Amino acid sequence: MGVLMMIPALSLSSCEDETNGEVNQSESSEIYGETIENYVYDIVIPTYAEMKENAFTLLEKVEEFAQGGTDAQLEAACDAWRNTREPWEESEAFLFGPAATYGLDPLIDSWPLDKTNIESYLNSSISLDVDNVRESLGATVRGFHTLEYLLFKDGKARTAADITDRQKEYMVAVATVLRDDCLQLWYYWNGQNNVTEKEQTILDELEVETSANGFAERFCNPNMFDQLYKTQVDVIWQIIDGCTDICGEVGEQKIGGPYETQNVEEVESWYSWNSLADYENNVISIQHSYLGNMSDDITLLDNIGNENSISAIVAKNNSDLDEEIRKAIKEARNAVDAIPQPFRNNLTASSEIEFAMERLNDLNDILGKIKTIIK
Repeated sequence: MGVLMMIPALSLSSCEDETNGEVNQSESSEIYGETIENYVYDIVIPTYAEMKENAFTLLEKVEEFAQGGTDAQLEAACDAWRNTREPWEESEAFLFGPAATYGLDPLIDSWPLDKTNIESYLNSSISLDVDNVRESLGATVRGFHTLEYLLFKDGKARTAADITDRQKEYMVAVATVLRDDCLQLWYYWNGQNNVTEKEQTILDELEVETSANGFAERFCNPNMFDQLYKTQVDVIWQIIDGCTDICGEVGEQKIGGPYETQNVEEVESWYSWNSLADYENNVISIQHSYLGNMSDDITLLDNIGNENSISAIVAKNNSDLDEEIRKAIKEARNAVDAIPQPFRNNLTASSEIEFAMERLNDLNDILGKIKTIIK
C-alpha cells in the first residue's frame, strides 16, 4: 500500500524573478532562492531525517522490550519515544506539503486518541499485526499517542510486569507503522538521495515512489511543475503561514483548549507528561524557520539569523521588525516554559497559562507583518 507522487527530475536552480514589491526585486531572486534552499536543506530535511532515524531506534527498543520484558527495556523504549517526539514537534511549523498531501500528519499524531477502541481491540481477537494496524485501523488508534498510551502512565514508564503479550504485540505493530510513516515523510521531501538499502526495501514494500529530489525540488523551483507555488514569494509566504498556523494552534488549542474546559483528557501527551516540551518544541520550530538555523539555543534569538534566513531579509528592510519578531519568539518560549509541570496537573495555573497564551498571540500577530516586507 502506498501513494505515488511522480515529479520529473530536475536539477536545483535559483527561482524566477518576482513581480515588483517592497524588496528590490533585481536583488531578491537570488536571496530568496538561497533562503528557501537553506530552509529546505538545512532545516526541513535534517529535522525529518532525525525523526526518521530516531523512529528506527524507537522500533528497536520496543521490540527489545517485547522480547525481553524488563523494566529497563521499557524505560529505554520510553526514552526513544521522547527522542522521536522531539524532532516531530520541531517540524510542526512545516506541516504543509507531503505531511498534508499524503495525510501523514494525522496518521503520525492524531489527538485525542481513541482510548475506547484501543481497549476494545486489545480485548478482542482482532489481528494486531502490522498490516492490519496500517490498513484497517484508524488514525486515532496508531501513531505517537497510541504508543504513548501503551508505554506510559502518570508521566513515566508503566510497570513491565503489568503489560500483556497482547499489548506488546500492539506496541510493536504501532511502532513499525510509525517508523514507516516517518520514513515516508522524510522520503517525500528528500527524494532518492542517501536512501539506505534497508530504507529502500521498506519503501518498495510500501510501494512508495517520488522524484529523484522529492518535494524539496518542487518547493525550491516554484511554478516549474504546477500551480501550487507560482513565485518565490508564494513559497516564503507558505513558510510564514506554517509558522503562524502552529503558533495559533499552540496558544488557542493545545494550551487554550484544555485551560478553558479544565478537561485533563484534552491535554495532548498527558500520559507521558510531555505536553509542555511538545509546545516549546513547536515554538522552536518557528525559531528554526525564522533564523535559518537548526540549533535550539534560545540565545540565538538575540541576533539576526544567518545570511540565508527570513530574519536576514526582514532585518535588511526593517531591522526593528526583525528585532521585534526575535524578541517575540524568545518571550513565547520562555512563557511556555514557565507554565508549571506537568500541564495536565496545573490547568488552574491561570496567570502562567494566560501569560503564555498572550505571548503566543503576540507572536502570531507579529509574524504576519513579515508579509508587508516580502511581497
